[in-house]
Amino acid sequence: MKNTELIRGAECVMRSLPGMIPGKRCLIVTGKTSASKSGALYDVTEALKSMGCAFIVYNGMTENPPVDACREAGKTGRDYGAEFVIAIGGGSPIDGAKAASVFAVNPEMTDSELFDPDTPKTALPIIAVPITAGTGSEANASAVITYAGKKKSFTDPAVLPYAAFLDPRYLSTLNSKYTVSTATDAFCHCFESYMSPKSTPESEKDALLGGRIMWRALTENDFIGNDRDAAGLSQETRAAMLDGAALGGRAIMTTGTGFTHPLGYYLTLRFGIPHGFACGAFTGEYVRYNLKTPEGRERVTAFADFIGTAPEIIAEVIPALSDVNLVMSENEISDAVKMASGAKNYKNSPAVIDDSDAEAIFRTLFG
Repeated sequence: MKNTELIRGAECVMRSLPGMIPGKRCLIVTGKTSASKSGALYDVTEALKSMGCAFIVYNGMTENPPVDACREAGKTGRDYGAEFVIAIGGGSPIDGAKAASVFAVNPEMTDSELFDPDTPKTALPIIAVPITAGTGSEANASAVITYAGKKKSFTDPAVLPYAAFLDPRYLSTLNSKYTVSTATDAFCHCFESYMSPKSTPESEKDALLGGRIMWRALTENDFIGNDRDAAGLSQETRAAMLDGAALGGRAIMTTGTGFTHPLGYYLTLRFGIPHGFACGAFTGEYVRYNLKTPEGRERVTAFADFIGTAPEIIAEVIPALSDVNLVMSENEISDAVKMASGAKNYKNSPAVIDDSDAEAIFRTLFG
């Protein structure tokens, strides 16, 4: 699968987008306000106008995008005659745009078929403009969508963005909490990808480089207890974080993620914990479980050495940054285990867990 072309730098949208559009009518998919606040929507629409490209904006893509919103966005694009999609946002708008691009050209596709890996998919071409440094969705062919009360994913080459524009200015409107959450998500992607038995030399390189970038961003900027917005970061740091997130996104396209992700989904859907923090809350247990196996200890240690720290420090710092303080009831723990039960991620590291392990982890952290 060909990698997404990454176009970097301040004003890269205005500079390079006009020469890369594949049609004359565009569906722009965004969240409610973030694309406007960041300045990205203005840049994109001005670039399209400069080329005489018509566009329509769908701004109803919420956090943890529901499949119904994706279908609605797809219909909006289809009715408009859109020839391509530009997704502006964090992971939710970009993931939602991927599903919308499929529904736009496959109006009869059922929700279950969207998630069926054996169902062939076609989609409108996608350009991504990330305004957070987190999911890396701009650089991979996967999307996580809320369906029937659960987070479900699908992966298909048809939804791999062919280009992504990484402008660090768009991160300047994010507050510290959101910046740390998205960066934690990117770090988890890199770490868990490196730990995967599916890793390849190429994915390992991306995971190590991305992991080092995100670790430095998280540990060298005094985020704990600091309420400053992301504008307090240098443009160089924000640019590096965008690179790190894209590397992590590209790495998990090969490997998938570890068990922190399915366990974290319940915290997000039930308690509204931001996705990055929900994953980071389990990183300490992820380290400890993997240290129990010879291969896991070797892999965790190699990753920690490369990014310039120790396994025990990762296990301490990432949950501390996530700062998830919950007490879950017996019913909530039971529901959480049921939601994650049988997740393929359970087997995607040297330490393989099952439902009983998941229950023990929830009790250790939140019981």
